[in-house]
Amino acid sequence: MVKVLKCIGARYELQDVEIGKVYKWCPAAVSLECECGERPTLTSSTTTCFRCGADHMDVFAEALGIHKEDEDQSPWRSLRSYFSRPKPI
Repeated sequence: MVKVLKCIGARYELQDVEIGKVYKWCPAAVSLECECGERPTLTSSTTTCFRCGADHMDVFAEALGIHKEDEDQSPWRSLRSYFSRPKPI
């Protein structure tokens, strides 16, 4: 059984720099305890446990309240990474 430990939604963080302030984009992240005992932090581009290889995409989507219907209607909330391979036609 997978247990969600911490869930942080996507957000901008304000950072002070020499000349002023900068807004830095921070993607959503979910920390969980995998069935193998590992505690990975998942993002939209990393949804598998590096120890056992279990894919936790469904846990990530459920914790953030993102569903397949939302992805079809709102592409900017897509769980797919910008760096993922395109699907073959």
